[in-house]
Amino acid sequence: MKVIIFEDERHNAERLVQLLQKCVTRLDVLSIMESVEEGLKWFAEEKGQADLVFMDIQLSDGNCFELFEHREIKIPVIFTTAYDSFALQAFKVYSVDYLMKPIDIRDLERAMEKYAYFKVPSNGLQISKIAEEFFKREHSRFIGKINNQLIYVKARDIAYLYFMTGITWAVTQAGQKVPLDYSLDQMEKMLDKNFFFRINRKLIVHIDAIRKITTYYNSRYVIQLLPQVDEDIEAVISRERAAGFKAWLEGQVFLGG
Repeated sequence: MKVIIFEDERHNAERLVQLLQKCVTRLDVLSIMESVEEGLKWFAEEKGQADLVFMDIQLSDGNCFELFEHREIKIPVIFTTAYDSFALQAFKVYSVDYLMKPIDIRDLERAMEKYAYFKVPSNGLQISKIAEEFFKREHSRFIGKINNQLIYVKARDIAYLYFMTGITWAVTQAGQKVPLDYSLDQMEKMLDKNFFFRINRKLIVHIDAIRKITTYYNSRYVIQLLPQVDEDIEAVISRERAAGFKAWLEGQVFLGG
């Protein structure tokens, strides 16, 4: 079997190759590509006809859906992703399958079984629905109100959220505070777990807002955020969430409490 792998983290690519070697009799990895640019060159030059593509969504220079905007791809695709809760039905309909990171060999074996029966339509893969769900998630907006004025904040602009005196506040990367019409529980469900983590009952943080992590007593951590949090907000990761927090920092989506 000839495969192409799109993955910008070398250790993830190496792990995938090792797992594939256990699943197929003959494996020929034609190329491991880290970027959209590399992929466009590969398909333009037609360096080799692959049987199957493994494709990470987020690559070093953008997301993989850009490839489908420029090229008609008629090779079956299995997506590998850390995005746990978007476009799952679209993945099932418009591609062979999707694999959650870290990839489990049993899931890979099931995906390969599906590949054996998968037929690409003559007009190429219809990836637009998956891309639509992806961009919808990336550009989610949340509504709030100050006095009589409705305002909104984009998910991608949020540095962290906290609950104080009965109100959920979003703090943007620019330091603006926006009161939201959602509970912290509701926001936790709607935000992308690949980027946001709930460190305790009153605080959800974006990974890019974390500037420093310090060990604390009783197996806990204290984090320093930018913009800085108010003194009344405790930026301490509870012991129950510490293991999940470490896994999240390593790129694993943690689904526990």
